[in-house]
Amino acid sequence: MLTRTPTGRPRAAAVGAILILCLAGAPLMSLFPVALWEVTRGLVLNGLGLEAMLIAPVAVGGMLLMFLAGAYWLHWARVTHPASCAGLVTGTALATPVVMGFLAPALRPFPGGLYVNSAVVSALAATVAMSVCVLFSRRAGLRQPGILPGVAVAAAALLVLPLASEHMRDRSTEQRSLAQIQDFGYPIAVLDHPSWVPVRVHEVHGGLRMTYVSGQDPDSPDSPGGTEDPGTSGPGVAPGTGDDTLPALPAHVTAGAAGPGVGSENPEEVRPGTLHVLSWTPERKAEGIRSGCDFPGVECSEAEPLVAVHRGVGGQAGARLSEVRSQLEDDVIASVHPVGTVSPDLLFAVAQTLRVEHPGERSLLAETILHS
Repeated sequence: MLTRTPTGRPRAAAVGAILILCLAGAPLMSLFPVALWEVTRGLVLNGLGLEAMLIAPVAVGGMLLMFLAGAYWLHWARVTHPASCAGLVTGTALATPVVMGFLAPALRPFPGGLYVNSAVVSALAATVAMSVCVLFSRRAGLRQPGILPGVAVAAAALLVLPLASEHMRDRSTEQRSLAQIQDFGYPIAVLDHPSWVPVRVHEVHGGLRMTYVSGQDPDSPDSPGGTEDPGTSGPGVAPGTGDDTLPALPAHVTAGAAGPGVGSENPEEVRPGTLHVLSWTPERKAEGIRSGCDFPGVECSEAEPLVAVHRGVGGQAGARLSEVRSQLEDDVIASVHPVGTVSPDLLFAVAQTLRVEHPGERSLLAETILHS
């Protein structure tokens, strides 16, 4: 890999040339594919699709020029296998921003955008790969592995980038969830039932939306809306009232199937036993619990202290029960929205277990979401 002095040590000129190529050349090379992508996207957005195809020969010529410049630089420093080493550094520098841009978009370990992070990661990956090649190199006359160890290290680094991106995305999601719960300046409504667990939280228009999933079959006797006590406590919630009997609801209120509610168009898991609980902000609460009931295609029915909201055409028989609103203590209003298809009885049973958070309960809710 490196030419050596009579004592067997690598020549300083060769080591310095490799370091300069990895720490200075690789970051500059990594900016090339990012710049090409920005130029190509700009041409396509401006309606110049055919002109964007002219970027292909420019890209090939640029990569070839960088490779030849790196090979000449290493050959001048008397590094053995200069073409192979230059190809390794150039390939690593060009592949890193492509992987980070398309397969690892959430990986931004350093301050700055894609340009800065691609340059730094490319320099680190190329330096480590070439360092491994130097460590595996042997004295002249013995079989040498060449750049194969460096290729293996560079490939492993590129494969790790998407995994690291997923980890950073999960961490950022957790931190955002914690911040949204802790920084929400108004009371939060929670489901006071042991079989419902909060798994996600989003701050949406009109309030804070928490997604709950049920670990039980919604049609089983022990599911919410069945025979089990809806007031017992569950993960992240405090004990409820312990009432064993829920008030009966008029038939016209529960008429029609329950369908997707607010936010159900989001790309998340939709299965029986998934609900959104929206804690209203004071601005939304000022409109009243019957907010939007006068809109076309919206019909509201009251069953104190609940308000059923049907959306669709053909009256309640043809419309879908899209949400159930509840007036809680301290003038707090919350609504339950089904995700997917949920039976009206289940939706009303869950709505009647809503209560306002207890002091200090937000930490428990956040911990439950992080571990769910």
